[in-house]
Amino acid sequence: MASETKTQAAPRRVRRTGEEARRLILDAAEKRLASNGPEGIRLQDIAKDVGISHPAILHHFQSREGLVAALVERTMRHLREALFAVIEKGQSGPVDTGAMMDEVFATLSDKGHARLLAWLTLTGRVESEPEGAEKGRGTQMLSELTDLIHEASVKQAEAAGRPGPQIEDTRFYMLLAAITAFGEAIVGKQMYAAAGLGDDPKAATQFRERLKTLLNPGY
Repeated sequence: MASETKTQAAPRRVRRTGEEARRLILDAAEKRLASNGPEGIRLQDIAKDVGISHPAILHHFQSREGLVAALVERTMRHLREALFAVIEKGQSGPVDTGAMMDEVFATLSDKGHARLLAWLTLTGRVESEPEGAEKGRGTQMLSELTDLIHEASVKQAEAAGRPGPQIEDTRFYMLLAAITAFGEAIVGKQMYAAAGLGDDPKAATQFRERLKTLLNPGY
């Protein structure tokens, strides 16, 4: 009996919009960042994760640096939206600084973005931003948050019939919170071990909860 040659159908290509493709590539890059750090953002691996070719990533981001810059831009935008949502939710009462700290820790530490930002800064790549990105977004966000929290704190103090905080106090509170959260995200595991906590999975949670209590401005 003559053998029949079967022609295997080529795999069906998935058509994606440019926006969807960019989102999937950035999602894959973020997962690599969380698991392997900045050095884990390799275009070949990300292309494999998404199921596209290496040149396809270059088509959307031009280079690895362009991909990293776009990832930072998206992260800062999402963090800004999350933090401002917390402030907006608390318009009728005290600002939930604990919820804000949770958002910061989730982004900087759990998703690995603090390590990425530190790497960009230490290697002189901090100015590398995608075309059309707003310069100094992180600095601007901290300044905007400081102003909004100070305004809310003053209003709450006036409503309670007590003196409100000075703007310098709010600025230094925000700096202390930001720098501490950033440092915990980068060297927290090493510091927990040095403090005798070893690999206790509860160490980070306990530290963050105590930090939120210590940093509560009490406005």
